Amino acid sequence: MAKMMIEDEADFVIIGTGAGGATAARVLAAAGLSVVMLEEGPQLRTDERPRELLPAMQQSMRDFGTFTTRGAHPFPLLQGRMVGGSTAINSGIIWRLPEDVRLDWIDRFGLDELVEEKGLERAFDVIEKELDVVETDEQIQGNNARKMAEAARALGLPGRAIHRNSRKCEGRGECLQGCALEARQSMDVSYIPKAIGDGARLHAMCQASRVLIEGGRAVGVEGWVLDRDTRKNLGRFRVRARRAVIVAASVIWTPVLLRRSGLSGLVGDRLQLHPGSAVVARFPEPITMGVGATQAYEIPMRDRGFKIESLTLPPEMLATRLPGAGPAWQQMLTELDHYAQWAGLIRMRAHGTVRPAFGQHDADVRYTPGERDLRTMREALALICRMMFTVGATEVFPGIARLPQVLRHISEVDLIEQADIKQSDLHMMASHLFGTAVAGRDSATSVVGPDLQCHDVRDLYVMDASVFPTNLGVNPQHSIMAVVFRAAERLANSQAIAA
Repeated sequence: MAKMMIEDEADFVIIGTGAGGATAARVLAAAGLSVVMLEEGPQLRTDERPRELLPAMQQSMRDFGTFTTRGAHPFPLLQGRMVGGSTAINSGIIWRLPEDVRLDWIDRFGLDELVEEKGLERAFDVIEKELDVVETDEQIQGNNARKMAEAARALGLPGRAIHRNSRKCEGRGECLQGCALEARQSMDVSYIPKAIGDGARLHAMCQASRVLIEGGRAVGVEGWVLDRDTRKNLGRFRVRARRAVIVAASVIWTPVLLRRSGLSGLVGDRLQLHPGSAVVARFPEPITMGVGATQAYEIPMRDRGFKIESLTLPPEMLATRLPGAGPAWQQMLTELDHYAQWAGLIRMRAHGTVRPAFGQHDADVRYTPGERDLRTMREALALICRMMFTVGATEVFPGIARLPQVLRHISEVDLIEQADIKQSDLHMMASHLFGTAVAGRDSATSVVGPDLQCHDVRDLYVMDASVFPTNLGVNPQHSIMAVVFRAAERLANSQAIAA
């Protein structure tokens, strides 16, 4: 049987449909420019996404959520793999770019025009209006978040309700499976349809293998067409770009694609992460974690290098976090509605690397937290345990190897604070990733310029969190969108002037 061949052409070809790619498409299409979007994963209607957790993860997440860093002590890197990218599986948490980060990017990296205050504020304002960003209402926070708020008040911590892009949220706790009400304005239900309404075209199940470069200029993208169910190769695609190629394939896959397209140097260096680890506690009264917004309350501690978030998960995922086995573990399952779960996310200082691996579409990701990073994680987990005991927990499960599986008194938190914690002791995962194609004015220390165009290849842009020179310390989606909004507007204006 003849292999499939898809061919297309547009002013701009965008690889990836997450926060960066979708925002670029929304801006460029609205400006009247022709746009083709390429997405490796499927386009899933809301009513196609299973309500059961495991089938939902298999359908929408890369490698069923098992893609990991490599090395002696790997941990998962959770990414969405569908139209909408990770915005289609996250909790919709919204944070504007912190002012100290913005000023640092100007002072050290020369990104004055990209993150100019008034322009960036205007981009944030537009996005927040279009995507229904509001503070999570107390009525839908759920007891998991309310317990955290109670602990924050008791200990004088700077807690607050989380801002999310979900004004119409009813607190069903199904963000990971895809909001059945489409209240969360992820890219698959907001900016992608908006861009298509303005004339953009979408090719799902198209896995980019390389950017086509001729005479030092990006002129298109080629790759594989995949079967939606089996992910086997059905054929090839080639899309020509009359004006530019925009790579927004994520902090992991953007550098892999760039290197496979012939770029080198700093591409794939300076990987930075926000790894997180969660603590579970049992309370005498029901918490009923399945009711309430997936994430509704947070305690930002940026001066100490971490933030704490409430994390409401379906029962099958919560069950995997409980210690023990056999009848004792089964007994714990009968009390699932009495557990709360809170997570600490660490603004780690370590840098890692991303390189192409041997497979057709595989990455070698290396990342090792430093000693200071592990001390910060220890501090965050100890604080979470203290918070839980302060508001009445009878048992706390810190999930730290070489320490007791169950703590039953607040005095036992001292064991965590005094422990010499190693990476192998922790259950960590990361969904907030930064760097690997960093922006800067100096081509000797960056991959793209302040306009997000590659220093080494004309008309090749990177528009995702790969360009962030430093770790934010907060959830990155909103910052990605605002930075890309700014860059895409400038790109659209430059094309209008050139025409």
